[in-house]
Amino acid sequence: MAGLIGAVLLAGCATTPEARFASLGPLRTALSTPPETLLQLADRNDANAQMALSLLYQYGRGGVAKDPVRALELRQRATAQRGSTPITTYIAGINGKPGRVSMIFVPRYDVSPADALFNAACANALARGDRSPKAVEPCGGEEKYDQLAAAWRR
Repeated sequence: MAGLIGAVLLAGCATTPEARFASLGPLRTALSTPPETLLQLADRNDANAQMALSLLYQYGRGGVAKDPVRALELRQRATAQRGSTPITTYIAGINGKPGRVSMIFVPRYDVSPADALFNAACANALARGDRSPKAVEPCGGEEKYDQLAAAWRR
């Protein structure tokens, strides 16, 4: 868990507010799509819909009853590994030995654990109405926070 939090913090340092806002697709989907549609998509293993539905269950939004257990289950399904991407790399030879080609398999996610944490942090700030700089940062800045807050109030 500590490694995951460290990775998220490093990812947060390396991303721009625009990139953070782009990673909030599940939250924006949760605020703009009827829960019935999200349920259908989530049942078809759509990770974005699963994460969006998770946020609705977490906060009891959009006519969905608050259910933290269901929210956690959906978040885990959304952030599950969706296979891997093979990458070929060349390893140079040492001391006159020939080099070789090796395959590295990188996990592939539709919703990465880091993106899930940004969505959850932004939703938490919106639910509390927290406008502090630290709370607004996961939402992509004050302007993006204001856009999401207007949709949250609907």
